[in-house]
Order: sequence, then C-alpha cells, then structure tokens
Amino acid sequence: MEESFLHKVYVFVNQIIHFDDLKLFSESAKQDSKVKRCPVTGLDISMQPKNSKFLSYTGVRWYYEHDYETFKKVLATKIQVHWLDKEIDRQFVEIAHAIRNSVSNPRNNTRRKIRKILDDRSSLFNNMELIDKKKLKEAGLLR
Repeated sequence: MEESFLHKVYVFVNQIIHFDDLKLFSESAKQDSKVKRCPVTGLDISMQPKNSKFLSYTGVRWYYEHDYETFKKVLATKIQVHWLDKEIDRQFVEIAHAIRNSVSNPRNNTRRKIRKILDDRSSLFNNMELIDKKKLKEAGLLR
C-alpha cells in the first residue's frame, strides 16, 4: 500500500513538474543574471553605456519607444505632476533624475543631518556616540 501511494505521488509530481522545463528555467536564470539592471526600478539597462548604474535618459527614452507598457507602469509614475505639460524629452530627463535621487537623497540628507549635529559648537559632549551606527554607514561616515 505504501508503494502505491508513493508511486501516485511520484506520478503526480512528474505531471506537474517537467524536469526539462526546470533545465530551461535554470539556463534562463543564468542568462538573466548577466543582464544589467537598475537597482531602483529593476529594469534592464543593457541598452545604456556599460558604466551606467541607474536607468538614464537614454534608457527612459528606449522604454518609451520600444516598451510603452513598462514605461507607463513603472517610469511614468516617477514624474512629478508639474512636469507633465513639458516636452517629452524634458520628462525623460526628470524621470531619470527622480530615479537617481531616490537613492542619493536619503544618503545625502542623513549625511547633512549628522554633520549638523557634529558641528554644533554649543555641545559639551561628543555626540558621535549618540548617532545610530546604521545611519553613520548610510551617510558614508563609518565603514
């Protein structure tokens, strides 16, 4: 009885999962890992220069021209309302700017706040020990 149950489970699993499909999936995952992606949007940025880290004006324009659905869903949401009546090229620039700022603004704001605390001349004590270590790392002041 035990063998028949195990056999039924084995047959069921084989019907659902095709091992040839798993091989194709693992190969596509390997190829997909080679694709360079924007850390903010997760979109492919292989159409941009090799040293690009974020989706740039060129990439935003490419998505507008070649994959408008992705542009509408992911990129068009990044633009502020007051830029919508400007030229489309200007909107591309502002979308790329918003993507870069989403990473750099929190870091720069944290760095600015920490420097303000540390530069306070009226303090009697060293305030460095009061600042969270994670915030210091985020600001690039601690390694």
